[in-house]
Amino acid sequence: MEKKRVIKSLDNLDPALKNQLKKKYPDGFESNLMRLTNAKNEPFFVVPLETEDTMYLVKIAVTRNSEGEYDLDVDDNESVDDDEDIDVGDDYDPDFEG
Repeated sequence: MEKKRVIKSLDNLDPALKNQLKKKYPDGFESNLMRLTNAKNEPFFVVPLETEDTMYLVKIAVTRNSEGEYDLDVDDNESVDDDEDIDVGDDYDPDFEG
């Protein structure tokens, strides 16, 4: 049985999955961020999280700094409007490090 593949915002992750994320990345996930591009050619950043039946890409809020680099967004109150469970199908590449 193939695992379901889902992209989900960190802000909307249920508490059990947040705990799994903390256990997988106890020292933070900044070095594990992967940059992807949406249909509008806009970048977004994710970290992988695998459960027994699902492979999640957890969207992490970032902001662009004055040097043109991306920093983790520390504002926990910001919500993501386009957060939906998205089946990324066969195009998902777990080894992508864009």
